[in-house]
Amino acid sequence: MCKYFRILFLFTAYDLAAQEIPDYKGEYTFTNSRVSMTGIRELISHEEVGKRTIQFNAKFPLGRIKIISDFSEKDNLITSNRYFVDVKWTLISDKRTLNFDQASGNLTSKGKFEWTQDLPGNENVFDPLNVQIQIRKNVIAGLSDFTLMLPDLKSGEIEANNYKVVENGEFEVDGINYPCIIVERVRLQDDRTTRYFLATDLDYLIIKVEDEDQDGDTMLELKKLY
Repeated sequence: MCKYFRILFLFTAYDLAAQEIPDYKGEYTFTNSRVSMTGIRELISHEEVGKRTIQFNAKFPLGRIKIISDFSEKDNLITSNRYFVDVKWTLISDKRTLNFDQASGNLTSKGKFEWTQDLPGNENVFDPLNVQIQIRKNVIAGLSDFTLMLPDLKSGEIEANNYKVVENGEFEVDGINYPCIIVERVRLQDDRTTRYFLATDLDYLIIKVEDEDQDGDTMLELKKLY
């Protein structure tokens, strides 16, 4: 909790305009031991001030996937509204929805896992997509070590996720090498490590994600920007 308030304090100490994350649209590939797919990932600002969506749509042999995060942004702070996953593979259909009811202080999951959880009154809770916007904001603000709260999708438990800038690197996209700041997330609760490559020349856009856990490696890579 102290680390969260320290983040809020640091936000006020930096130029807020420098942390604005612009809309983008890019083609990404996703691969793991079971499936490989190519899809479009984009961040969209709506006509209603502060309303934004980040989404990923992809097709793979005999299936498709759609992931959508609707959230609000005011005074440089993100408020989660809805997280939706729709997967179809052969005859299997899997739909899941997280609804963040900020007025009542409840987080509800519908679909494969059904539960209701109280939202903490003094901490912001992100979803698996919009948290990546906050990671970018924190790194732009100069933070090298921070904690963000996310729900466990199976149980609903609100868990602390710890992030740390570990090194600099680079990654090639469409023939161009981009210098990157590499942020690492370690989840001790499920023996999982995730590395995010933030391209400094692209407004700290996440252009590569490496995820390692006991089930194998997963990779998300930007192939081109539109």
